[in-house]
Amino acid sequence: MPAEHPLDQYQQRYRLYDWALGELVPLLLDKYPDATAIDIGANVGDTAALLCRERTIPVLCIEAHPRFLPYLRRNLESLPGGMELAECLVGARAGTVPAASFSDHHGTAMVLGAPIAGPDQTGIPVRPLAAILREHPRFLDSRLLKTDTDGSDFEILQSSLDIVSRNRPILYFEYDPTLRPDGARAAPETIAALVQAGYQHFLVQDNFGHFLGRIGADVEQRFAELDRYLFSNLCFGRQIYYYDICAFSAADQDLCAAMEHIHRLLVESALSGGGTRP
Repeated sequence: MPAEHPLDQYQQRYRLYDWALGELVPLLLDKYPDATAIDIGANVGDTAALLCRERTIPVLCIEAHPRFLPYLRRNLESLPGGMELAECLVGARAGTVPAASFSDHHGTAMVLGAPIAGPDQTGIPVRPLAAILREHPRFLDSRLLKTDTDGSDFEILQSSLDIVSRNRPILYFEYDPTLRPDGARAAPETIAALVQAGYQHFLVQDNFGHFLGRIGADVEQRFAELDRYLFSNLCFGRQIYYYDICAFSAADQDLCAAMEHIHRLLVESALSGGGTRP
């Protein structure tokens, strides 16, 4: 990792940080042995490594930040076979953004501004997910789609609804309506679109990895309550910055229940003195 990257510090201090995805993959592969995964906002490859912590799953890593790409390429060489890399951003339409559009902060990066239409040899390419997958056909029917892009996640999910609606992969995405000016509108629109696409079960964790619960009814109302909590943190003193959401369609309700059991069992085991696995 770059020297300023804080991932190791976060994982030492918050032992559930970015932990759940590693638990999900064995469950996923038991049900779908040929499953593949897509990692949008792959950063330095830490999520790809996490996904392969216990079982090997092919991962398409999508990343464009010039600071992270050399580390990502190197780290992918040490991971199991089946890894592929797309060096671009994901957006609603093809184009480019200037490299200066990236805003860096503590090992993450967000893009400010919409893509510029037309080719630009000096810019960072932006491509729709469908176009990326045409060049990486192994991942056309991926069973897991993760996105963590510090502010573009709602746009990515909404612009990829054709793929999401067709495949209904398990979705794992950063949920933060406070990051952008349109977040208060984009968040409920995205959740409504996912419900319309067939997603019925949502597991919610805070940004430290602590399990907050499962949403399976009154979805839009429950997310509105979660939004108010984040905006309260923003306005009156922050403890929680965002949520990580794991969304399941009705076909994968069994995997949702298994993941919920793992979350609850972890805390029960710790409280009873049975150890703290992470």
